[in-house]
Amino acid sequence: MADPIHAVPGLPRWHPNPIVRSIIERIRIHGWAVTAVGEHCMVEGCDGSDQPDCPFAYTSGLVMHDIPELAVYGLDMGTAGRVLNELGNLLHTYDWAKIVDARAPIPLNALDVPVMLIEIIDKSDLCMSNELFPNAPALQVVWPDDLGTYPWEVGYSLSQQSQTIIGIPPTTTGRVVGPRTVSTHDGRNRMERRAAQRRRPRT
Repeated sequence: MADPIHAVPGLPRWHPNPIVRSIIERIRIHGWAVTAVGEHCMVEGCDGSDQPDCPFAYTSGLVMHDIPELAVYGLDMGTAGRVLNELGNLLHTYDWAKIVDARAPIPLNALDVPVMLIEIIDKSDLCMSNELFPNAPALQVVWPDDLGTYPWEVGYSLSQQSQTIIGIPPTTTGRVVGPRTVSTHDGRNRMERRAAQRRRPRT
C-alpha cells in the first residue's frame, strides 16, 4: 500500500540530486517550497562565478494548487520568503488571473508597499521549479520604490540592478492579458471559415 504522505500526485517520489530531493520533501510537508538565491554562495566549493547580480527567490509547487509559480527579485532572503508565502496563501482565495489582468496592487503584511504581479517570460532562473514542473506558468512579484512608483513608470527612483524584471510590464495602452495558454487546437481552416461566413444571414 502506498504511503499517502509520500504519494503526492504530480510530484516525483525521488530525485538523484539531494537538493531537489529536499525541495520535494518541503513540498510534501508544506504544500510548496521557496528557494532563495543570494549574492553570497554558501555551497561548498562554490567560487562565486555563478552568483546573480540581484538576489531572488521563487516557489516550487504552487502549480499543484492551480496557481502559477512566483518569483521576486531584489529583496533579502527573509523578506522574499515571507512575501512569496503570504502571496501563495492569498492566491488560494483570490483569482490570480483577474489580479494580473486588472494590474491590481496587492497590499501585504510582509512589505510596507503594495506589490504587483506580471507574467514571466524568462523562467531560466527558476531552476528547481523548472526541474520539477517544467511547464508551469510563472508570475513575477514586482515591488515599487518608496514613493509607490513601479519600474515601468516614469520617476522610478531605483537602479535596474535593484530589481531585475523578467516579466512583461503593464502597458499604458490596451488591456494586459494574463499568462497565455498554448492550445494544440488550430481552429477552423480557411475553407471552413469562408463556408461559415457564407451561411451567415445578411442584414
